[in-house]
Amino acid sequence: MVTDNNLNSRVSYVKKELKSAKTQLFFAVAILLILSLWNSHNTIKVHQDYQSSLMDSVTQQVVNEYQSHLIQLRQEIDKFQWRNQAELMDLYRQGDLTEREDYLSLLKTFRSELDNVRLFSIIDQQGQGVFKNITGDFLAHCKEEIYSTIQNGGQEQLFLHRSGASVHYDLLQPLMGAQDLLYIFVAFEPTVFKEILEKYRLPQQELFLLRQDRKVEIELNEKGSSRFSDEQLSETQLTEFSYLKEIPNTRWNVAIRLSDNYASDLVMNNYLWSLLIWITFSALLLFSYCSQKQKSYGQLKAIRQLEFSKSHDNLTGLMTRQVFVDYFERVKSSIESEQGVAFVIDLDKFQLFNNSVGFTKGDSTLRMIADFIKDIIPEEAKFSRISNDQFAILYPTLAHRDALDYANVLRSSVETLDISDIAKNFSLTSCIAVVQLNDDIADGEHLMSSLLLTIKSAKHKGRNQVLLYQSDDPELVQHASEMEIYRQVQKALKGRGFELYRQEIRRNKGAVSNKVYEVLIRLKGADGNIISPAIFIPIAEQNSIANELDKWVIEKTLINIAASQSKDHYCINLSGQTLADVGMIDFVKQKVNQYGVTPELVTFEITETFAITHLESAIGFINEITQLGCRFALDDFGSGLSSFSYLQKLPVQKLKIDGVFIKNITENPRNQAFVSTMVTLAKSMDMETVAEFVETLEESTMLVELGLDYCQGYYFHKPEPWDN
Repeated sequence: MVTDNNLNSRVSYVKKELKSAKTQLFFAVAILLILSLWNSHNTIKVHQDYQSSLMDSVTQQVVNEYQSHLIQLRQEIDKFQWRNQAELMDLYRQGDLTEREDYLSLLKTFRSELDNVRLFSIIDQQGQGVFKNITGDFLAHCKEEIYSTIQNGGQEQLFLHRSGASVHYDLLQPLMGAQDLLYIFVAFEPTVFKEILEKYRLPQQELFLLRQDRKVEIELNEKGSSRFSDEQLSETQLTEFSYLKEIPNTRWNVAIRLSDNYASDLVMNNYLWSLLIWITFSALLLFSYCSQKQKSYGQLKAIRQLEFSKSHDNLTGLMTRQVFVDYFERVKSSIESEQGVAFVIDLDKFQLFNNSVGFTKGDSTLRMIADFIKDIIPEEAKFSRISNDQFAILYPTLAHRDALDYANVLRSSVETLDISDIAKNFSLTSCIAVVQLNDDIADGEHLMSSLLLTIKSAKHKGRNQVLLYQSDDPELVQHASEMEIYRQVQKALKGRGFELYRQEIRRNKGAVSNKVYEVLIRLKGADGNIISPAIFIPIAEQNSIANELDKWVIEKTLINIAASQSKDHYCINLSGQTLADVGMIDFVKQKVNQYGVTPELVTFEITETFAITHLESAIGFINEITQLGCRFALDDFGSGLSSFSYLQKLPVQKLKIDGVFIKNITENPRNQAFVSTMVTLAKSMDMETVAEFVETLEESTMLVELGLDYCQGYYFHKPEPWDN
């Protein structure tokens, strides 16, 4: 028999040998890869430097052409003034009395001499448009630019103005012939600006006009759409721009963003050749490694044999319990209807037999029994030793109708087995549990629990018994019922079946803008009726899946809060298994971020009993989730024996007093005194208090008098379905 030390020693030896060969391979491959990457990196750097100089040249040309265009427009405005000075001054003197036909006539002349003119006006010393009765009042952004120009004595902060779907920019020039400092105001369509961006756009580049003072906004881009951009950028998107250059006397930067394909194409073109060279030489090195690996083949074969011993019983060579369970779960779906039976054979009083004949003979007897049963069962049946004197058989093709007959054959075979060569004057009997496989058996652990409960009941009935799991034995019926609920819980976790309910927690005093609810979970049975959580939650806890229930409730609650977009507050109960789950903190953080829920809208409730018995883990969980912004309440307060001494150590914000103290409180002075004491204690620690199971007006009135902050119960609100 191979010991664990021998196994570990041999595994370690082979691993070292293979590790040495792998190290040599990886070292050589890594050096080759580094050299290839270094060469590719240098090539890419040259391309990037060239692209940088190219972007500098392009943006400078755009800046120069923008400035030239603006200078040309100002010159054309001055020429227009010179040619039409009399008409302009005449309109100025008429002011508000200017006829619309006269203004439009001059505007038509203006448009015939200058492209893209929208309108014009004359600005007085107060910054007001003289032709307001015709052009209407200026936009707020236009006024801002006008006042800036008057104040600075010149236009230094040119930018685009938007109104609905239209966009324009304004130029202001001193009005010729005016005795006072007046300005002629001309609004232009930014078509030429867009054409300039399109003109200088190069492959792999996108050109934009960005605001200097509002860097998250695109003023213009050169894409093919005729509509002008009003795109808002995040700070992350802003960092994607590869080059920015300021345009003097404006609020603009010319920006370049390289196309998404630029980097990938550059990397692909430069690294592909290096990769081919690297693969070729790596293949040669790999051949050397394979030769070295082949030398260790015999040792690896031995390793596999030793690994086999891990999954099989050292004494009998049978598969272990876990391998048996895993095998069942693999073949479960392929077992045909009305077929498939599992057995557990438990040797009667084998411990007494062991003590009588000695452990050496006891081991020999176990080997004999294992070999004997292995010989009489069919090849397709799987045989396992699951404990000292218990064996399990999985017979996937045995018809259900033949299950008891086959079990009796096994029982008789054990009873008639001749062990006189090992221990004279001794014989063995056994009890056999029988479970017929069907869809009610959820998984391997469910199967094992059913088998072991059945064998326990069989042994209570005496020696040499056969018992079918699907019998009318009260204990087995109860277990079957619980396992059916367990199966339904598992099914609901994978699909539909659970429903969320909520019950309002009513504030006793003060105005309330948002409500507070406790979230409750319900399970809809196969018949459509609701199964009480008092039934299925303990079953989930017994089978270690209560934390999965809590995860379901947490995620569905966050989904509903996000969908409702209300500011109502929701309280979620957590089981002790959830608090002990090391991955639950990250789960809560991830789901809060995923659904964008304000953490302050969520309170988690933990029971006092678990918090006290697992104080350190409870405190750690509460501190982590509280930092996220969520709150905590201590549920069923008063049910524990050490509430007051441990309360100061728990960083909770709310106490929910156990309902046992609330029921009939109006007729129980001791409960009144106890609740009053808990309220006083909570207030001294800046905690809020909640009374559960409030069912009458009299109880509500008394609880308000005792200073409770909240009340919860059927008197205020019965649980209702909650599905957004």
